[in-house]
Amino acid sequence: MTADGITLIDAWELPEDRIDEFVARWRERVGLIHTAPGFRTARLHRRLSREARLGLVNVAHWDSVEDRDRALSHPGFTASAATATGYATVYGGWYQVAAESRPAAIGSGEGPGITVVEAIELPGERIDDTVSRWLDRAELMSGAPGCRDNRLYRAVDPDIRFPLVGIARWDSPEVWDAANNDPRLRQRLSTVPDIAPFRVVAEF
Repeated sequence: MTADGITLIDAWELPEDRIDEFVARWRERVGLIHTAPGFRTARLHRRLSREARLGLVNVAHWDSVEDRDRALSHPGFTASAATATGYATVYGGWYQVAAESRPAAIGSGEGPGITVVEAIELPGERIDDTVSRWLDRAELMSGAPGCRDNRLYRAVDPDIRFPLVGIARWDSPEVWDAANNDPRLRQRLSTVPDIAPFRVVAEF
């Protein structure tokens, strides 16, 4: 096992009326491979608002890309994954941690909380500057009540749809809204991310 491993992030656009079906299929697929060598964790997040562009986001941690590739050779996984191709569009790739900010006083930790996904679409030449700005902003966010943790992932392949993805955990939508509406934070954005709150609906 490697120390840091690697993270797979998949984000899906799909109709609201197909989400329950997709969640069931995701459980089925990951249930087939979660005992495979190199698998660490996987969490599927569902949007809290129908207005959010992305309906589901999967965050899975593996020891290596090769371990997952071997696990996906399971015939049942391939058959199950094919069922979503007709109604869902996926944007995904492999990521490594680029920056993180942990609050001095972590949120209450009570209840399931929410996960805020910040999918950032931008050209490659702006990635380094955006990482710096993100960390500057994240340090402010981490001081807000209810923040549990905040991590920025950078794609191994910078040419994918979302070269940067922020994953933050908060106590509730209300405390995140209060922090997100702070004008000091808005001034620190170098790009407008696709950002929305999600809740974990399945995990292994």
